[in-house]
Amino acid sequence: MGEKILVTDDDARVNELLCDIFTMEGFTVLSAANGQDALTILEQDPSVELLILDVMMPGLNGWDVLSYIKEHFPIKVLILTALDNEASEVRGLREGADDYVAKPFRRAVLLERVKRLLREKYAAESVDYVCGDLRLCQLKHKVYINKNEIRMTMKEYSLLLMLMQHSNAVLSRDQLLDRIWGINYVGGERTLDTHIKMLRHSLDEYGQYIRTVRGIGYCFDGVVLKL
Repeated sequence: MGEKILVTDDDARVNELLCDIFTMEGFTVLSAANGQDALTILEQDPSVELLILDVMMPGLNGWDVLSYIKEHFPIKVLILTALDNEASEVRGLREGADDYVAKPFRRAVLLERVKRLLREKYAAESVDYVCGDLRLCQLKHKVYINKNEIRMTMKEYSLLLMLMQHSNAVLSRDQLLDRIWGINYVGGERTLDTHIKMLRHSLDEYGQYIRTVRGIGYCFDGVVLKL
């Protein structure tokens, strides 16, 4: 197995218990006692594949961490919290968590949910999207043109991925904003338009494949293969 998991919980006993559980299952486990430490670890170690995240932590709480992660890191997030109520669970899922488990948790159930998230991640990321010499490699979270890596932000990458996944279909601005910025995003559409402009510039000649559909949104006009 060996997949790398980051456990973030300010309760030292819970943190140690989770580390023991996942280590015994063959995972490589890192731990953080607060939200800021978790973000520092993620910045330093891009090989982390899944984050187990507590919500009620001092300083940078779980909601803050979740919001930042969904904008900057392409990893799975499972919220593990004592907030055992419908409103908190709905909030977590709406803000981008991939799963939500309330404490006290059952060991076998938690393990299975983590394994399921990782299976989903590998299944989705095993596909490359290719249009001519443009290739989006999900496993590496990188984009290439003529085998040369194209540097872009996580937002640009996420936009290109969504557009190529739905090539020749028109995606509305609301669809793109909800999926990439989150359902609770309160900024205007100008942010999306600016990122599309940046993405077109990053893609050079392939930027012309991103077509503006006036009054609706955007479409990737090109033959996209899944490899």
